[in-house]
Amino acid sequence: MWEPEEDEDYENALTELNARYAEWVADHELDVEAEVPEVLLHYKWRYLDGHLTRWTRGDLSEIYLELYPAKVVAEPEDLDEILDRAATFFQFLSEVDLADDASDPLDTLLSHLEHVAPRFRAAMTDVSRYSMGKRFTMAALAEAVDLGDPGEVDAFMARFNARSRAERELLMGPSVRRVPASGSSGRVTAKGTPPRPSSTKRRKRRR
Repeated sequence: MWEPEEDEDYENALTELNARYAEWVADHELDVEAEVPEVLLHYKWRYLDGHLTRWTRGDLSEIYLELYPAKVVAEPEDLDEILDRAATFFQFLSEVDLADDASDPLDTLLSHLEHVAPRFRAAMTDVSRYSMGKRFTMAALAEAVDLGDPGEVDAFMARFNARSRAERELLMGPSVRRVPASGSSGRVTAKGTPPRPSSTKRRKRRR
């Protein structure tokens, strides 16, 4: 159950984890969000080995030092909370005996989160690590575009494409091409996290 191959299986596993996590949070009377850190789990499933309850230091380094900086838009004041939520989730897995036997020990995972924290904060502000999607999102947010409104997003893309090459490169980095019009296959996704696989089978890890 914890190593889903298909989209539906992943959603079912996530629902089950959320239910157990919410019960655990209530039992411990914790003042935390009663939902598992979905971005963390999504990246584990989408980009790493796909096992939702098996965690190692290597997983944490790749997610928080590579994937998050490339894909996630987050305010600086929220970064500590992101790591805190992961720590609480790992405590949950350990206490309810869901942590896979091949996981690193809880103390090791918690210590590693503290170890990567300074580099995580630095990487999240390192523009050279940003993906095209993240650059687009940040440029749109800078112009107060409502990313949930397709009309506003399309209008922003039209304004972007009307700019000179130099202006586009200033926003998105060197050698950027025009953003394809809405409905074309090459359109930049405005979300900070990648879409889930379009096929029924989970795609193999991509770097």
